[in-house]
Amino acid sequence: MLVVETNRYYQDYIGGFDDGYCPEPGVTEAEMLVFLAMTIRMGHCVRNKLTDYWSTLEQLYTPFYGTMMNWDRYLHILRYLHFTDNRNVPDRTHENLERLWKKRDLFEILNGTFSKFYNPFLKSGY
Repeated sequence: MLVVETNRYYQDYIGGFDDGYCPEPGVTEAEMLVFLAMTIRMGHCVRNKLTDYWSTLEQLYTPFYGTMMNWDRYLHILRYLHFTDNRNVPDRTHENLERLWKKRDLFEILNGTFSKFYNPFLKSGY
C-alpha cells in the first residue's frame, strides 16, 4: 500500500510539469522496506539534522545509511511518502469528518495484522 500510494502521489505531482521534467523511477517494495528500516534505526542514533546520517565527517560517520540508500533517494521517498489516494477526499464540511482519514487505511491494516499475532491475555513462556 505504501509503495502504490507513494508512487501515485509522485506521479500526480509530476503530472503538472512540462515535458522537460526528468522523473525519478518508481519506489519499489524493497526500497520501501529499506527506507522504513533506516527511519526506525534513526531513533536509536539521534542526530541534529537528517543530513547528518549521511555525513562523512569522522565524528558523525555511520556507513550504514550511505550504503543502504543514497541521500537523494531517501529524501525522494520521504518527500512523497503517502498512505492513501488524495482523490478519495471526504467531504470536509461534514460534521463527523475524521481528521486522520489519510492514515485510516494504514491503521486498519496494522490493527488487523497486530491482532493476528498478539493477544495480551495469553500467557507467554517468558
